[in-house]
Amino acid sequence: MSHFSTTQYDSFSGAYDSVNDLPITRAIVPNVERLVGPHIHGARVLELACGTGFFTRHLLDWGASSIVGVDVSQAMITGAQSELQHQGRHQGKYRFMVADCATPFTVTGEDGTTSLEGQFDLVFAAWLLNYAPDLPTMTEMFKNIARHLAPGGRFVTVLPHPEEDPRVCIDHVNAQYEQGYGYRVELREELPGAYKGYLVELKFDTDPPVEFGNYYLSMRVHEQAARDGGLKGKLTWEEITVPEDQEVLNGYMKEPIPKGYLDEWLKYPDFGILVVEKE
Repeated sequence: MSHFSTTQYDSFSGAYDSVNDLPITRAIVPNVERLVGPHIHGARVLELACGTGFFTRHLLDWGASSIVGVDVSQAMITGAQSELQHQGRHQGKYRFMVADCATPFTVTGEDGTTSLEGQFDLVFAAWLLNYAPDLPTMTEMFKNIARHLAPGGRFVTVLPHPEEDPRVCIDHVNAQYEQGYGYRVELREELPGAYKGYLVELKFDTDPPVEFGNYYLSMRVHEQAARDGGLKGKLTWEEITVPEDQEVLNGYMKEPIPKGYLDEWLKYPDFGILVVEKE
């Protein structure tokens, strides 16, 4: 996918779960639940960039009837399968495949031959589009999404906080690093092109530390890629919130956080959520 080797994921697939334990990562969950909740019960779901299955398990818990998880890394897929098998829940409702979401691929049925194009009610992806280095690559991702969505289906994706110039997001994240939120963004290169974009490396204060590269592109690139890729329906950049009730909020956390811990972060959440419907 893009310019990154799959080995960057294969080498730390186990440690990657520690990133999902950070409070600001856990804060993604109630936002996704709020947006997919009205549409998830009985839904056929395709999850792209599924990683070790963090959201796969949530989507099944929330009521998906079936889910196909796709990731470029076999090690990530193995981790996702292992955890679901260990939990012993949702048997027969999930399966996984290795594919590069930036190149054309087709999900098939369990017989391995029947195409499932146009059969999914929901396509979900957390941290997929930020692996596209440019508009053409992101457009290819959206073509895969549009091809697999059923008419009237929707794509819900988690991505870096949207900005016309993503440098604004990078600077905010790094300013918040002093608050102890657990990661910073190192700017490696400004990308060529009509819209602002950057090659970056994310550095997480996990144990062991996790570092990986991706791209921060302009929100306008995302919007154009969605349209050029075939999603012509309603497009919405969603508001990011967290539950006001501290007990409810802590229910989403790996470990309880003190009241007010996310206050500074909420002034500028490090992620955004884009929802695009297929006509």
